[in-house]
Amino acid sequence: QNPDSIPPIAWQYCSTCATSAAMTSGGPPLPPVPLGHPMAGGMAEEPVVELFLDLTCPFSRKMFYAVHDDISDGGKLEGKAKFILQNVIQPWHAQSTVLHEAALAVKRLDASQCIPFCKALYDNYDSFTSSAVREETRGQTVERLVALAEKECGVSSAEMRKLLETKGDGNASSAVTQEIKWYVKQHRARGVHVTPTVFVNGIEAPQCGSAWTAEDWAAMITQLAEARQWESTAGALRKPKK
Repeated sequence: QNPDSIPPIAWQYCSTCATSAAMTSGGPPLPPVPLGHPMAGGMAEEPVVELFLDLTCPFSRKMFYAVHDDISDGGKLEGKAKFILQNVIQPWHAQSTVLHEAALAVKRLDASQCIPFCKALYDNYDSFTSSAVREETRGQTVERLVALAEKECGVSSAEMRKLLETKGDGNASSAVTQEIKWYVKQHRARGVHVTPTVFVNGIEAPQCGSAWTAEDWAAMITQLAEARQWESTAGALRKPKK
């Protein structure tokens, strides 16, 4: 069906990719699907735990490992909650933008490899710190990123390179710049400043920190499950008898 025939939504197609961005009539582009990257398959539907992480942040890295390493294969967190990674670019790390662009480019090429690529970045953390990229151009950093993605995730380095190219004069954008704008707009609107920041069922949970172990996460999720059970029981008791 022609998208132009579906009022009041118009579809603005990106000339460099197969995806599209929904746009309200006369308004800015809107994401066609919710933002964020599920951290594993087969997760529970609730609680929803969003991890707002920067790919250059050592504390984000620590939290990522604590969750990722126990979220599947019989780990303590498998099937317990829906963990979603949300991108947060920290502008005081000059390389942060291009690392997040790279993750979004990998997702564009193969969504199943987005989280594995984020893990590969954290595994190679010292190779992409501020000091490690200090003498590099953006293009040189991109070359190392696409090589890492091809090696660790099997995505085409040539196709990924195309998505990360900035063409034209002035403040040229890449093919994933619109996604970057959506993620930046999201974390600004939700008041996220430091990383990591955690939201549980849409509410910020400042008690969740990078020092948490899988046991800490499991304990919180258990408490939430008990609270849901109590609410369900109390709700049934409040219902008037027929």
